[in-house]
Amino acid sequence: MAELALLRLLKDGPEYGLRILDGLREAAGLKIAEGTLYPLLYRLEKGGFIAAEWRILDNASHPRKYYSLTEPGRAELETQLNDWLAISEKLQAFLNRGDQ
Repeated sequence: MAELALLRLLKDGPEYGLRILDGLREAAGLKIAEGTLYPLLYRLEKGGFIAAEWRILDNASHPRKYYSLTEPGRAELETQLNDWLAISEKLQAFLNRGDQ
């Protein structure tokens, strides 16, 4: 679930680690630790689903590593999203069975 949420977050544009962490916690409602995020970012980068680049911005005190979605990452997002929606629909039907 964290991987799907991370890929979806990066669909909106490149972000750096702590902003990603904040987005996953606040917007997605995930209780994710910093120690969980960075290995996930590394694995997605190694798999070619995201790309990373160092940026130095005028208002930043130090360089930040920004992550962005690649074309294979977009395809993976679509696959995971479709899988999630199918599973959610089946689970919802199961949980509501007999309630009519």
